[in-house]
Amino acid sequence: MKLSWSPVLWLLMWISCSLVRADEQPRWVQDVHYLASDELEGRLTGSEGARRSREFIIDRYETLNISPLSALSGYTQPFTLPDRKDRPVDGINVVGENAGRDAPYIVVTAHYDHLGRKGRRVFNGADDNASGVAAMLEIALRTKRQPMQCNWIFLASDAEEHGLLGAKAFVSANIINKEKVFGNLNLDMLSQPGGRYELLVSGVSSHPQFAGLANDIEIATGVRMNNTDSALRVGRYPVATDRTKVSDHAIFAEQDIPFLFLGVGRHNYYHTPRDTASRINVAFYSTMVEASWQYAKGLDALCAESMQADAVGQPAESFGYYTTPSSRKRSLR
Repeated sequence: MKLSWSPVLWLLMWISCSLVRADEQPRWVQDVHYLASDELEGRLTGSEGARRSREFIIDRYETLNISPLSALSGYTQPFTLPDRKDRPVDGINVVGENAGRDAPYIVVTAHYDHLGRKGRRVFNGADDNASGVAAMLEIALRTKRQPMQCNWIFLASDAEEHGLLGAKAFVSANIINKEKVFGNLNLDMLSQPGGRYELLVSGVSSHPQFAGLANDIEIATGVRMNNTDSALRVGRYPVATDRTKVSDHAIFAEQDIPFLFLGVGRHNYYHTPRDTASRINVAFYSTMVEASWQYAKGLDALCAESMQADAVGQPAESFGYYTTPSSRKRSLR
């Protein structure tokens, strides 16, 4: 007997299959799907969607046993700062830590805000920057599962789109003495290759050993690391602004704190309603998450070397686990 399927049954079957596929995706992809969902309405600073985003991040911190920063009364840091047009903006950072060691801090940053909605159009911000937040949460998980040598702060910053305000609020509050911060790892837009299978890396020149670290990770992952510290063009797009100043890492750089900024740069979906979770290149994004974790581990190792160097009174670069052997054929571009 031939079975006939009604349009409703076809729709239910398609929805069911889609849900199964979503559940089978890696954690970070599932996180992006939620953070970039229409339910969160583009995560505009001060919106209901932003509040729900914070609740999601706090719940994840609690699940991972990432503690509230000891200098704060909880996971949140409210602030009011002027935007680029000198208008006051009320924002709320979400801050957690994996600490307790007699060691410096590494601060991982990823802004969770985006552009909100304009009429019926939702600017979901899947790549910008749900992808960075999800990668940060994965790094937080792995720092709890593997032995780390330094302390970790995870800053989901607000109001980055208004002028890096969340990062400014965090750094200017002097919650952590800058002398105790070894470096900043900033994750902003990691899921769209834009026709180029490469990771843009800024801040390589901010520490003597960061170039060697990037070279090691390029070889380990097979992903080209494109040094953009002095780039005039990235792919098809001219670099109109200094990429060392375009995201939250710039605030740490102003305090002479070494930083690494990982991202993919502008692409056709950037700051448009088309930046949705359905457009994520899952394989590419998963590789970028793994590369981000490799950078985190490398920073932890360099941080430990720095402590060892301080203990014996030698320059940190003399310990050099990430110096480049002469046998290597590739170098950071």
